[in-house]
Amino acid sequence: MISFSTFTQWECTFNTQGYDSYLSFTQEAADFTTVEEYDYIIIGGGTTGCPLAATLSEKFSVLLLERGGVATSDILYENRSLNPLLYANHDDSPAQNFISEDGVLNTRGRVLGGSSMINFVFYSRANDYFYENSGIEWDMSAVESAYAWVENSIVTRTDGLGKWQASVFNALLEAGVGPDNGFTLDHVQGTKIGGSTFDDSGRRHGAVELLSKANPAYLKVVVHAIVDRVIFSTSKSLAAVGVTYHDSQGKHHVVRLRRGGEVILSAGAIGSHNFCY
Repeated sequence: MISFSTFTQWECTFNTQGYDSYLSFTQEAADFTTVEEYDYIIIGGGTTGCPLAATLSEKFSVLLLERGGVATSDILYENRSLNPLLYANHDDSPAQNFISEDGVLNTRGRVLGGSSMINFVFYSRANDYFYENSGIEWDMSAVESAYAWVENSIVTRTDGLGKWQASVFNALLEAGVGPDNGFTLDHVQGTKIGGSTFDDSGRRHGAVELLSKANPAYLKVVVHAIVDRVIFSTSKSLAAVGVTYHDSQGKHHVVRLRRGGEVILSAGAIGSHNFCY
């Protein structure tokens, strides 16, 4: 089976180690070999792929494939937050530039943790309008638990604003963007102070750190794994049975699902659709 990623969450309680303990089960694609079959193969280790992999690993075997590498200190600190955009290239930079069909220059993440590792780290919950009009019957208690899990893991609730942030906040209020909501993580009308995934020391905490909440016995993370295609069953209609990918040296690999397993496309709004043609 093949599916697109959606925001679902189970409470995950396995790993309470440091925020980079995921490195113990992360490998380069060129060094990774396996004959194992998996319950889930997730394509894309970004802001959705990382929490999905962590939570699914509570009960199932998971292989997470990410085309980028592991973040370095060049993008982990607030005083270097522009580096991903300034030094983006077409090879292996954490940020990848692209031009939209209407000619607009934009950037997307190409690193474990996805765009949460290159953006400007403002955090807010979704608008209630989304849940009410998405056509999906949401379990809002599970959604609330999911928010709490993410926020307690990587979101900082700051009591004060820096000079630049305070200037913008006050300018919005003076321009009539009201009311003044103070600090809140909720999506509300007006001006507010939201959460940040930079902590008070200026260190970034991206979605990649949610992998450290995983059950390491059930999760393997492979970086610089560029997926070429999803393999479909020859006997069942639209049933995925595995994927092929190549590593940084150009060598091709095949990984397969267990019976009844799923391939989850979590490569972003652009990347996921590349596998649908």
